[in-house]
Amino acid sequence: MQPATPLPGTQDLLFEAASRLRRCEATLCGRFEEKGYAEVIPPAIEAADVFGPEAFRALDRSGRLIALRADFTAQVARIAATRLAGISPLRLYYRGSIVRRVAPDSGPVHERLQAGCELVGAAGPEADAEILALAAASLHALGIRGRISLGSTGYFSALATAAGASERLAAALNDAVDRKDLPTLRTLCEREVAAGKARDAILLLAQPPRPQTEARELLARAETLAPSEDALRALRRVSAALAAARDLGAELEVDLGEVRGLGYYTGIVFNLYAAGSPRPVGGGGRYDTLLGRFGDPRPAVGFSLDLDALVPLAC
Repeated sequence: MQPATPLPGTQDLLFEAASRLRRCEATLCGRFEEKGYAEVIPPAIEAADVFGPEAFRALDRSGRLIALRADFTAQVARIAATRLAGISPLRLYYRGSIVRRVAPDSGPVHERLQAGCELVGAAGPEADAEILALAAASLHALGIRGRISLGSTGYFSALATAAGASERLAAALNDAVDRKDLPTLRTLCEREVAAGKARDAILLLAQPPRPQTEARELLARAETLAPSEDALRALRRVSAALAAARDLGAELEVDLGEVRGLGYYTGIVFNLYAAGSPRPVGGGGRYDTLLGRFGDPRPAVGFSLDLDALVPLAC
């Protein structure tokens, strides 16, 4: 018999690695609580409909479809909408592991360690700025020099709608924008999007991120191309969040092509980057419709940190 080893996509944390994780968690929890956030600990198993297609599902003995925790934000939304219904604002944080499929509904699963915060029942740029500032402060508390890339999922959705894009074309455009693949984006637009403001605005999404000092120019250019009121509103929310988020302690940039998955973001979205990491170390955004799925419609915004990526970088 071969020695038992962790499944692919999982790991054992021993001795110093475990100690380092706990020290980082303690630092983050201290920072979250200083800012008025209280901890919640959701269960590792939920009804499958809490999560999206990335969840690992199974039938229990009664025939009910259940899932391993794939996303803390959805669980916090459920808690806020049921156990804490009507209480606003709520400042909640969490820490623990999630399990997701590498590809939705297929392929192997992988486990990631996370910590994060959710601000429920607060709308407007001040709430967005609070979350951006706390995300930046979290990296700083770990001794990590960070960068925040701010965008809007609502802006892309408005452009796709104005362009009359089918579901297939919208997905292809989203993928090209996410990869900053201007040749593919241009080909798609020239072949399937009518000439006009919507096409020009979509092509602008492949522009590289602009630092805060240059972001006004990018946003002004985007406003001149905005093909609808929905697009204008999305841009103005980014501008408002940018104006409200001052002295973050982290470099802030605007990337109108910042498009995130999970399907529930409705406004600003952002990724967190750290020196020494080739991929984002966290991210978040506004999700004003998610709590409504659980019967208590309220605005919300939050972020999560990828501890697997951050702990090796922390002081």
